[in-house]
Amino acid sequence: MYLIYFDESGNTGNNLNDAQQPIFVLCALAVPKAKWLQVEQDLYAEIEKIYPSPRPDNFEIHATELMSGRDWCKTIPIANRLAFRDAWFAVAIKHGLKIVYRAIVKKRFERWMHATFGTGIAVNPHVTAFPLVARVVDDWLKSLPGSPLGIFISDENKEIVRDVEKSIKVLRGIEGTLKLGQIIEKGFFIDSSKSVVLQLCDLCALTLRKKEEAKVGFRDNPIYHGGIAMLEPLIYRGDEALQDVLDWITTEEKKKRPGTMS
Repeated sequence: MYLIYFDESGNTGNNLNDAQQPIFVLCALAVPKAKWLQVEQDLYAEIEKIYPSPRPDNFEIHATELMSGRDWCKTIPIANRLAFRDAWFAVAIKHGLKIVYRAIVKKRFERWMHATFGTGIAVNPHVTAFPLVARVVDDWLKSLPGSPLGIFISDENKEIVRDVEKSIKVLRGIEGTLKLGQIIEKGFFIDSSKSVVLQLCDLCALTLRKKEEAKVGFRDNPIYHGGIAMLEPLIYRGDEALQDVLDWITTEEKKKRPGTMS
């Protein structure tokens, strides 16, 4: 069994014109059930080094705060913050965690959306990214010895909870390329402040977004280079079946709005 944590970076909802966040990234972090407790303990041990107890009950490692030096880490030198990031990524490497992610260039997505549905329809990039990532995760699980099952766990993002739950239900029930045959139960949504593994996923998502932004000519900040290099060996790329997903999204959106789209 694998616990599959999902988090996103660059989420601006249906606003696809945010010049400071041109790319949306959805990241899945796969943790073997047998290693989950040790992963959690190792992550907490690194927190203790950078921010010793006692800590507030709602203390949380936010990737953007860590990398920008805001809030609780505003007095912590950048070298220490980067060392903490690297220590967390080293935990992921030590335990053989796996990453699947999808980056969506918002302007390109907006052009596809308008060409497909017209200018009056807005689709959150998360709705498209989720089946792309979920499909690769499912294929990866099938490829492992014994074809283990997985459970999806996400942050409590009220904007997308309903869409994600519906997608899981539908994709588990269909036949064909997009069927989620290895995913059991419904999606679970938890408070990220209660899960250091979900916070690690958040840090992975931000780091990979910075990688993807640099690839399209957006700001290339050297402070992310070390983290990107550490995550690369953990990434499973697979075949995301983009056209199949776009066709499925188109069909589902037309079901929601009968008579409003040609």
